[in-house]
Amino acid sequence: MADPDRTLSVLPARRRMETPADGAMRLHAPAKINLDLHVAPRGADGFHPIDSLVAKVTLYDEIALTPRDDGRMTLAVDGADCGPDERNLAYRAAARLQARADAAGGADIRLTKRIPPGSGLGGGSSDAAAVLEGLNALWTLGLSRAALAELGSALGSDVPLFLGGPASRITGRGERVEPIALGEFLVILILPSLQCATGEVYRAFDDAPRATTRAVAPATLAETRPSQWRGTLSNDLAPAAEGVCPELERLRTALSARVGRPVHVSGSGAALFVLCDDANEARTVLDALPDDIAARSRLVRRNPW
Repeated sequence: MADPDRTLSVLPARRRMETPADGAMRLHAPAKINLDLHVAPRGADGFHPIDSLVAKVTLYDEIALTPRDDGRMTLAVDGADCGPDERNLAYRAAARLQARADAAGGADIRLTKRIPPGSGLGGGSSDAAAVLEGLNALWTLGLSRAALAELGSALGSDVPLFLGGPASRITGRGERVEPIALGEFLVILILPSLQCATGEVYRAFDDAPRATTRAVAPATLAETRPSQWRGTLSNDLAPAAEGVCPELERLRTALSARVGRPVHVSGSGAALFVLCDDANEARTVLDALPDDIAARSRLVRRNPW
């Protein structure tokens, strides 16, 4: 029996947007997991067509937006080193929206990272989507979600999905987002101290592409419990991610043997996840994890928005 102190509480859902009395707008930017990810070889346009079933989950970055009247944009980041401002997707999203709308206002952006960079959980893209939505409201621009998604797609293929609903099927370059129904389940997110650079993973994929066909129908995700379909999920980028980071493969294989269930790579890695039907199963999985891995795990559920 595991030490009771290792019990993980389910991270709760947060509201997307709040405006407290201090005038700053606060937003929550959720992580995502790729339940199923299929990637075609790179086309003549340099992009890889994808087909993925994606769910947002209740692990969030936090963003505070404070309006400025001098047109300047600033960014401060807590919790992780996200590189220079000009490469940060949240900052780039703000600058692009300001230019697109010819907005005279500016903003101070404070980003608190809870979603690890280089984890395949879409934190940077989610931050960009939240900033687009938040500044659209803060500056009263009145742009539709479709217009924001079009802006976001130029920043990254995952940005449009974060402007959609709780679960989606994304195709093309990621710009086509269709809502899908998804039943309730719990997810143990495992956040190892590893990073997989997306560009490196795609280059490894290009050296040995592995496109597969979908084994699980989207309707199945709403109609049955994860224990009935989690073993059929696949991720075409997982072998490439594990080639770039061999420790990821060793960790996933070892954990799968310990917990007796599939351990999946999300996106291009390095986050891993285990789908559980309910809290009892989640506790069983948690009990089987080594102490150091349990300490780097989060118990989440499907995000409601």
